[in-house]
Amino acid sequence: METLSTLDRAIKLQRVELFSELETELLALLGSIAEQVSVEPGDTIVEQGSALDALNVVLSGSIQMSRDGKALFSVGEGDTIGNWALFDRQPSVVTATALEPSWLLRIDREEFYDLLADHSEMTRELFFALFKRVRSLLASGIASQSPGGD
Repeated sequence: METLSTLDRAIKLQRVELFSELETELLALLGSIAEQVSVEPGDTIVEQGSALDALNVVLSGSIQMSRDGKALFSVGEGDTIGNWALFDRQPSVVTATALEPSWLLRIDREEFYDLLADHSEMTRELFFALFKRVRSLLASGIASQSPGGD
């Protein structure tokens, strides 16, 4: 895969639910700190029990998610690994391993925090997106627990 420009990285990041509501200029800033990373089959991206310090967005390829050595599911283009890593310091509950040659966009937590410190408008928009996601999760949990809410 060719190296993506900052604009191309921003376009890829806009497809991530957390970043989907950000304005173009804020996405471009986010794209400027996103590192394009290549992984080979068998490479471990995240180890179960280890600290999460980055959000990874799959650009291409396939990544297997497993827990306690058992495969759970795989993720591919547009999916994320370490969804809460930018906001939460809890260890990973899964191991993510490349199944094939893959490309990722990696956003480091500390660089992300530096960006937020300089751009408070991004912080505000991300809080709105986070709360929207939490409300959605709560609503789907409530719906699945109500009578007839399969």
